[in-house]
Amino acid sequence: MRDICQQAWGVAVVDTYSAQEVGYIAMQCPEHGNYHVQSESLLVEILDENDKPCAVGETGRVVVTTLLNFGAPLIRYAIGDYAQFGEPCACGRGLPVIQKIMGRQRNMMRTPDDRVHWPSFPSSYWNLNKIKQMQLVQLEPDRLLVRLVVSEYLDEGEEETLKSLFVERFQYEFLFQFEYLDAIPRSSGGKFEDFVCFVD
Repeated sequence: MRDICQQAWGVAVVDTYSAQEVGYIAMQCPEHGNYHVQSESLLVEILDENDKPCAVGETGRVVVTTLLNFGAPLIRYAIGDYAQFGEPCACGRGLPVIQKIMGRQRNMMRTPDDRVHWPSFPSSYWNLNKIKQMQLVQLEPDRLLVRLVVSEYLDEGEEETLKSLFVERFQYEFLFQFEYLDAIPRSSGGKFEDFVCFVD
């Protein structure tokens, strides 16, 4: 999406990281791409499975404490996201840095051999011009539904190429099913999710 915007309008996209319950959490640095935590209004912790602070580059749960919400303060509120802290940003701003936002816990893929992935597969990864939109749905621990919106149907070889890419990416031989749609529905919150998991 960033590449498309850059090509179409010649402008860079600057991202914000927010949650409905707490507002803005971090703003992307226009110079270096890191996310600067908005520490004036909230405290952000990234914690491991034992509720210990993660080191720089380690993935953990995002836990937020609001500092300005006097009506209904949220203290050490786990918002359901995973992220990584980063080194101080070279721009010179003194705010804590989030270097990577992994995604929501509900969107994690779990393979039958108990490994966890945050599925990410930008268009540069699969590089098939026929595909306008794609969504993976984990129906069962070993079965993935590939939903596609396309300009024309993929042939058998192209479907096999996609399967091979996903097997390589997730290091598991899933059973695949393909579904072609006119449009992929958005979530109740209006967001497009490129991965949906129905496995508990």
